Amino acid sequence: MGTNEKIYDVIVIGAGPVGSYTAYLLAKQGLEVIICEKNTEVGNDVNCTGIVSTECIERFNLVSEAINKPVNTIKAFAPSGNSVHYRSEKPFAYTVNRRNFDRELHSLAQNEGVRTHLNTNVREVYSGKDGFKISFHCSDGTEKIFQSRVGVIATGFELNTLNGIQPRHVDFSYGIQADVLMDDLSDVEIYFGKKIAPGSFAWVVPTNGKSAKVGLIVKNSPIEYLKRFLRSGQIAKRLISKDYKMKCSPLPMKRIQRSYGERLVIVGEAAGQIKTTTGGGIYFGLLCSEIAVKTISSAFAGKDFSECMFRNYETEWRKAIDPELKAGKRLRNFFERLNDSQINFLINLAKTDGILPVIKGSDFDWHREIISYLMGKLIKKKIFQNAW
Repeated sequence: MGTNEKIYDVIVIGAGPVGSYTAYLLAKQGLEVIICEKNTEVGNDVNCTGIVSTECIERFNLVSEAINKPVNTIKAFAPSGNSVHYRSEKPFAYTVNRRNFDRELHSLAQNEGVRTHLNTNVREVYSGKDGFKISFHCSDGTEKIFQSRVGVIATGFELNTLNGIQPRHVDFSYGIQADVLMDDLSDVEIYFGKKIAPGSFAWVVPTNGKSAKVGLIVKNSPIEYLKRFLRSGQIAKRLISKDYKMKCSPLPMKRIQRSYGERLVIVGEAAGQIKTTTGGGIYFGLLCSEIAVKTISSAFAGKDFSECMFRNYETEWRKAIDPELKAGKRLRNFFERLNDSQINFLINLAKTDGILPVIKGSDFDWHREIISYLMGKLIKKKIFQNAW
């Protein structure tokens, strides 16, 4: 087993948007940072619709050549086929090429002097009083160890946990989608129904020209549900080709119990920092990345790498987004109990009961207020009594 004698300031595991952004901010602080990425290229093996909010683009100054097109319309379909159309005068989000988006954020880190070790599949992690260490197998079959003063886990959500890190929460769903060619593409389309995506939703997201991402979120049998959706009347007749590949990955539906340790922070999907309503993780992940960097910088400034110091990270990020995660979970639990008749009623209600103007005034990333409003509206309806 080979040990790299050099001790870095920070090792970041994962070169996705959150990992690269964290490394970039830490390097700007003057820290020596390396990234360890399991894939052979940054941006490979990404499963994401690539919708990034306007607030996220502006908040993190992500003016990007990876942007495909603005999003200012959504059309939501009930199981009955009835629909409600949401249109905004200004774009509330953009679709991005995630491969290029990831690489642009990674380039920011590289430009600040961050070095990346690709094809580095970390197997084991140690974090304690004498530092942070990782071990991984090299392509030649040998095993190596890297060391640092602080470690950041930004691997995304994986069912197989790193040895040395507490297990992730067991509450998860599957996000599955395919890149297809379709006719009649204009709006982002959302589909609801027990036969389509029980307890969640399916989508059609136009990207470029006739290209689109078609997918859904379910707790079980994701391949079967997506195949059925692609064969449905709303989708099959518009497909130009049936030559497509599916990509599936787990999505955490709860945060992990503890996202810190001595000399350690866990950020992004690995910590469960995603919107529990839509499964989107970029905005909350980047937000929590900034909080992580603030904590790590304080640790270096005070030469205090104790568990108590890094507890501040979890305290701050939970203060920032935990109310959102809890509200989203409450809405998801409610929605899982609805039958198709109730969903049909809900879509009709959105058009007739003054709900749509409230939705239009809500925020694309922050859902707690609109969830509270909707729950207050729906709890009075007898048709939903069995769902509480």
